[in-house]
Amino acid sequence: MKKILLLLGVIAVFILNCGNEGKQQENEKKESKKKFKIGITQIVTHPALDSARQGFKDAIKEAGLEVLYDEKNANGEITTANLIASNFVNSKEDLIYSIATTTTQSVSQATGDIPIVFSAITDPQSAGIIKENITGISDRVDIKQQLELLLKINSQIKKVGVIYNSSEPNSKVQVEDLKKAAEELRLTVVEKSVSQISEIPQVTDMLIRESDAIYLPTDNLVASVINLITDKAKASKKIAFGAEAAHVKGGALITQGVDYYEMGKEAGRIAVEILKNNKKPSEIKYKTMELGEITINSETLNELGVVLPEEIKNKAKMI
Repeated sequence: MKKILLLLGVIAVFILNCGNEGKQQENEKKESKKKFKIGITQIVTHPALDSARQGFKDAIKEAGLEVLYDEKNANGEITTANLIASNFVNSKEDLIYSIATTTTQSVSQATGDIPIVFSAITDPQSAGIIKENITGISDRVDIKQQLELLLKINSQIKKVGVIYNSSEPNSKVQVEDLKKAAEELRLTVVEKSVSQISEIPQVTDMLIRESDAIYLPTDNLVASVINLITDKAKASKKIAFGAEAAHVKGGALITQGVDYYEMGKEAGRIAVEILKNNKKPSEIKYKTMELGEITINSETLNELGVVLPEEIKNKAKMI
């Protein structure tokens, strides 16, 4: 009788364990199929930021996560960015992906609980967004390295002009970095600031007259009229060189800058760590991207009649 009772006990334990394993597998299966809610907020539409958004979504897809996206564009309006942030909090998103400084500041002020991953911010520290629930990728670049590339193309350049939006914190940081790098290379920086698109044509003309080459920062206002600036530069036979590849696509001669699509993918990988692997944003320090490949606009090259050094020509990607 004791043997029978013992046998029955063993069988009961075995059945119970099997049931528990089955429930655990079922729970894991349910977890793997969970559909996450991600809100994407973008300050304005232009190629670089659009690429950062697409790179993010591609990284999420590659990780196999099922996601319901709520994608919003503030169209350059702070009030709209704040409203988007408030709506994301009310809809209880699992994570917010914020593209550019203004939108990130809006979501930062709206929530201290929902994880936020940012991209396309030059100086997160001075933007006041380094908090426990926020991390991401900065687009700050090595401007000295970019200037050195310019001087390899034309060593006679002495004055570098820059046009930027005076109300955009990212742009101010880049101009300060440009001035520091230029001083080390014994170059003079001619800076012109604008606050609205209507000012850009006249200011660009002034800048071209006073400079030997034009530097284009990652500035949303500048990006919105990039062709206007590069057309004027080409007409005056002046080199316009950009902080990133979208500028070259818009007519600038050359860049060795950040690839915004890859930046978006890196931001997406961070989001996967948070959503899939339960990491906290505070455990993932924000980072910058390495400078990407040299990109040259072949049409602009021909229009300017620039002869590239072999070391640049062999490494460059022509578009």
